[in-house]
Amino acid sequence: MDRRDRIVVFAGIVILVIALAGVLLQGEESTEAEKTVEMRTFNVNWNEKTGAYREEGYVAKGGTETFNFSINKEGLTGVTFTLEWSDDWSRGFIIPWNWSDTLELRVSAPSGVQLSGSGTVSGTGSPLEVEAAMGTTPNSMQVNASNMTAVQEMVKEKYMSSTGSGVWQASVGISTKPFLLDRGNDFTIHVSYSYFEPVISEVTTS
Repeated sequence: MDRRDRIVVFAGIVILVIALAGVLLQGEESTEAEKTVEMRTFNVNWNEKTGAYREEGYVAKGGTETFNFSINKEGLTGVTFTLEWSDDWSRGFIIPWNWSDTLELRVSAPSGVQLSGSGTVSGTGSPLEVEAAMGTTPNSMQVNASNMTAVQEMVKEKYMSSTGSGVWQASVGISTKPFLLDRGNDFTIHVSYSYFEPVISEVTTS
C-alpha cells in the first residue's frame, strides 16, 4: 500500500468516527429531551351517585319468584335489597289469629361480593333486607402527570374496582298460614346502590 492509499484509508476512518460520534450525540440529546417532559398537576375529585330498581310480584304457596338486576358500574360502594309486603290474610273472619306468612329473600351477587346473612333473610314482618358493602369513596387528591390520559389510567387502575359489577339475582319464597284460602302474597323488591365517579381537572396557574 503506497502513501496515497494510506491517506485515503485514514481519511475514511476519520469520516466514519465523526459519523458515529454524531449518531451517539443525537441519541443522547433525544434521551435528555425525553427526560425533561413537562409534568402537570391535576386535581382528582369524586362524584358520589346512586341508582335504584323496583319490582312488584306475587309469590304463590310453595313457589319462588326470581328477578335479575344488572348493575354495570365500577366504583360500587354498597348495594341493598329490600323486600316489602303486606299480609293479605292478616286476621280471621270472626276472631284474630296468630299466624303470619313467612317470606324469604335470597340474594346472589357477582364474584367477590360478601352479603349480609350470607345473602338470605326470612321473617314474618316487613321489611326484610340484604346488604353488601364494597368500599368507600376515596379522598380528593392532587397528582402530577404528563397529560390527562395518564391520570385517567392511574385512577382507573388504582381506584375503580369492578367488584359487584354484573348481574345480581333476588329470589322470594313464602311459607303461608295453614289456611286453605291463603295461597300466597304480593310483594315489592327495592334495590338501591351507590357508587363514585372521578372528576379530573388540570390545575392552571395565572
